[in-house]
Amino acid sequence: MLIVALLSIGLYLLTTGLVLRHVFNSQVQLLNRMLPSAWLAMVFHLAVLGMTIIQAGSAQNMSVLNVASLVALLINILLTTICQRQNSWILLPFAYLVTVLVLSGSLFIPSHYLTSLGERPGLVIHIALALLSYAIMSIASLFALLQIYLSYQLKQRRKLNLQNVPPLLSIEKQLIRLLKIGSVLLTLSISSGFLFLDNMLAPGNLDKAGVSVVAWCLYAILLWGHYRRGWRGQRLVVMTLTGNVLLAIAYFGSRLLQHLL
Repeated sequence: MLIVALLSIGLYLLTTGLVLRHVFNSQVQLLNRMLPSAWLAMVFHLAVLGMTIIQAGSAQNMSVLNVASLVALLINILLTTICQRQNSWILLPFAYLVTVLVLSGSLFIPSHYLTSLGERPGLVIHIALALLSYAIMSIASLFALLQIYLSYQLKQRRKLNLQNVPPLLSIEKQLIRLLKIGSVLLTLSISSGFLFLDNMLAPGNLDKAGVSVVAWCLYAILLWGHYRRGWRGQRLVVMTLTGNVLLAIAYFGSRLLQHLL
């Protein structure tokens, strides 16, 4: 596993360097090298997850680091696909470098949280929807940060040295599109939790469910305000980031605290 993980990390770093060169130098066309190295890194990443999550027998190791690594892989797959359709390559280095940190942590920080998902298909559906919605909302947060950065630079009348960056209107449209898709998935995730989990309202899960519902309400208000009141710019960005933080607390907060203690 160590060799496969190091190969994935190395390819992520290589792709990050190629992307940065592509973004800062419009004369250099590196797509024919960027994409193969990126997808190969994700293939090795998937192999690492297969070796770390699948344990002996029917158990799965759903530790905090393994779940974070799985989310990182989902983000990378979705974001790389989006970048192939929309010129937003500048976001990839952030996602890839975070993935490198998570993979490195999984190598040197042993963690175990064994569970059996094969006997509970409803739980698998709930987890899949939750992680996918969080991944999409995280990508939306990256687009929100890019939007506020470019807006600030334009207001300051500063010349940007960035090449191959999409226009602001395109970024906002993509942000709203992601928020709508993520909100639908989050709705399905919360609904599946109440439908399939018998202990959804138990003391250990009630706080997670509550924070998730608060995040859902925030996203619903955000989309309503955008379409009904014309909310844009900083308000859109702040609410997007706040919702993503709430989801992170709901999904990882209590588990991470238990791991640290």
